[in-house]
Amino acid sequence: MRTACTIASLFVLVAATGGGPLERWANAVGGREKVAAITSIYREATLEYAGYQGTLKVWHTADGKYRKEERVATYSLLETFDGVNGMVKQGDAPPHTMSAAELNLATSRRFANANAMFFAFFPDRRHGTTAVEGDDIVVLKPDGGVEWRVYLDPQTALPKTMTHREGDQTITVTLDSYETVDGVKFERELQRSAGDPSKGTLIRFTKTVLNGPVDASLFSIPS
Repeated sequence: MRTACTIASLFVLVAATGGGPLERWANAVGGREKVAAITSIYREATLEYAGYQGTLKVWHTADGKYRKEERVATYSLLETFDGVNGMVKQGDAPPHTMSAAELNLATSRRFANANAMFFAFFPDRRHGTTAVEGDDIVVLKPDGGVEWRVYLDPQTALPKTMTHREGDQTITVTLDSYETVDGVKFERELQRSAGDPSKGTLIRFTKTVLNGPVDASLFSIPS
């Protein structure tokens, strides 16, 4: 009887505190139902890096495809990933197929920032595993990719920082503020650095469109 009461008390405690980190995170962004209705995200942002100004355009789909167009001063980068294969084009150089190391990172980059919710919230969709550490850390492990560690803000249950490894560097993304778009919270401003925030990139999102038209050709680069 005492064991049954203890288990019942535990369920009451979990319900009262809003469940584990994944459930609190899902509720904080607007709920699984709203996130499940998202099929694509298009975002535009301004960039600041080492005193230079730039722009960013990114397309993501709920099933893990993405396209990134980045420009800072004279530097430009186009990166696409169709869920299996990736392409990269820097400046005027011809595009090339992602190397094994680049593909490893691309497999995880598709779940960067707010897009992590597509991997974290839906076990039936994802290819990989999640783990919970303590009350506020969620570890995402995409098959064939690198590990993301998501640190939730204890007060808001929204991601405060996300980290992953790129070679011998730990990349830290700090999500400074959020905005609500169609009932779902997305980061509005973030900083990305490899250890020294003063040498990192500041990104401010200026436009977000959910479920807009997305052509399959976006996720490849013609040779």
